Amino acid sequence: MNFDYLGSFISSFRQANNESLQSLADRSGVSRSMIAQIESGQKNPTIQILAKLADAMSISLEDFVKPPTKFNNSQVLRPSTLNIISKKDSPFICHLLSAKSSSSPADFYQFYFIRHGKTSFAANQSKNVVKYLWLERGNLTVYLASEAIRLYAGQAIMFNASIPHRFENRKAELASGTFTVVHQI
Repeated sequence: MNFDYLGSFISSFRQANNESLQSLADRSGVSRSMIAQIESGQKNPTIQILAKLADAMSISLEDFVKPPTKFNNSQVLRPSTLNIISKKDSPFICHLLSAKSSSSPADFYQFYFIRHGKTSFAANQSKNVVKYLWLERGNLTVYLASEAIRLYAGQAIMFNASIPHRFENRKAELASGTFTVVHQI
């Protein structure tokens, strides 16, 4: 068992919930000094203490003591000239920030228009593919087959990506945002 992870987990939980050591101690029945020693790595808790803390924190004991394996490393994702996937001379620039893999359930993209225009996407071959698009700036018309849906900054849309679709940014401020393509089972 990784006790360093455990101490960090408890401390992060308290901070995220604006909770003091005393408050968690009162709710769990574990002394304030014991929680502080666990958080600092000075003491290793017994299973009984862990069970009390997990109950007070409304999490399962298994989730509490088992560090996540899939996402235990963070990675900063940045657009660059190396991850542009849009066509040359397109008014639409699209960066693939993260591709679907064994540790990631989806593709994640950043997009922006550098001039007014449109783009089109081939329909995804899989039938169980969903696209989630969030518009950060500007306005955008999303065409799903023959249906036109207007989005404004701060709005999002979810749709079946196996339907032929395109984005148009014809007027006003140039649009930018992100989208995720999720391959559902």
